[in-house]
Amino acid sequence: MKIVVIGGTGLIGSKLVALLRQRGQEVLAASPNSGVNTVTGEGLAEALAGAQVVVDVANSPSFEDTAVMKFFQTAGHNLLGAEAAAGVRHHIALSIVGADRLPDSGYLRAKVAQENLIKSSGIPYTILRSTQFFEFGGQIADAATDGNLVRVPDALIQPIVSDDVVAVLAEIALAPAVNGTVEVGGPERFRFDEFMAHVLGEKSDQRKIVADLHARYFGTELGEESLVPVGKAHIGQTRYDAWSNRSKAAPPVGMSTVRTLGAALVLAASAQLAQPAHASDPPQPVVAPLMLKDLADVPGKEMIMITVDYPPGAVEHVHRHDGYAFVYVLEGSIIEGVRGGKEVTLTPGQTFYEGPTDVHTIGRNASKTKPAKFVVVLLKKKGVDAVLPAE
Repeated sequence: MKIVVIGGTGLIGSKLVALLRQRGQEVLAASPNSGVNTVTGEGLAEALAGAQVVVDVANSPSFEDTAVMKFFQTAGHNLLGAEAAAGVRHHIALSIVGADRLPDSGYLRAKVAQENLIKSSGIPYTILRSTQFFEFGGQIADAATDGNLVRVPDALIQPIVSDDVVAVLAEIALAPAVNGTVEVGGPERFRFDEFMAHVLGEKSDQRKIVADLHARYFGTELGEESLVPVGKAHIGQTRYDAWSNRSKAAPPVGMSTVRTLGAALVLAASAQLAQPAHASDPPQPVVAPLMLKDLADVPGKEMIMITVDYPPGAVEHVHRHDGYAFVYVLEGSIIEGVRGGKEVTLTPGQTFYEGPTDVHTIGRNASKTKPAKFVVVLLKKKGVDAVLPAE
């Protein structure tokens, strides 16, 4: 059975592609980097040819209210239209628990609009609504930070590890459509401030956490159970402390190691971020370490310098860095972009910058026949992975 995963290079998509292939399925990882663009329609007909199932886990490059609504409506129309023409028999979409209960959030309104397009398309479907991912706890804290305060809603949260969400998506992809919505959440409910205490505590982060009834999440105030499943739901098996301990135990990439991974700046990345290769996947960048230096005059910081070689046609996976990345192109032509920014094509002598809040959504060799290469200097927190997962 051919399954197409839209957004197949992000945190969820790349794991789902790998799991379905392990189960013997023919899977195409589709994304703008691989020439499949749901907003423009580019490559959709070719990607969906012969597909029985489509799983859409793509996310908007901008969370601004108007832009995110335009993304999900345009991408939804294009994708569902192409699926109807191709005879797809099951459309699956990943959404968010509580989306229909929080209309003041522009992002969640857009997710509901996406769901409504699916329901009215005539294509058999299953919508999976998930709670928040463990892996994004740090980003949630950063978004809620005001000075030295992390101001979070006084509400419940039931986070889940991405692997457990992927397992449910895989089950859905291999089963008949339910023509309805199902939910998944983690095995534990926390107060929001309690969850943030776990997230910051494991990094010895000294920011103060404040539970505020009027604090906003995705642009909206929350009720007590706005973000948790109500009624029957799939429940993940992984508790937060078990995931946290496992993540800490994952061996770092050594300075003497040269590895091909799913993202460029990975000297201290966890082994779990490496993306499995498959014959139909584009080649991955190859990272080589040059220098690792503690910065005695900048407490808590270190500098990493690496080179990144792009084979012809190489494509990066979506990621971000908890640091400041300065890129200088040495050879070839490279296409780069961060969420909300413009796609740029860089040639030798040109530079590119990524900050701690940027999500690196586009990174590929512009040439299918010639290699490319750049050098990166990354200023980051000590003890924090150089590459972090992102959607």
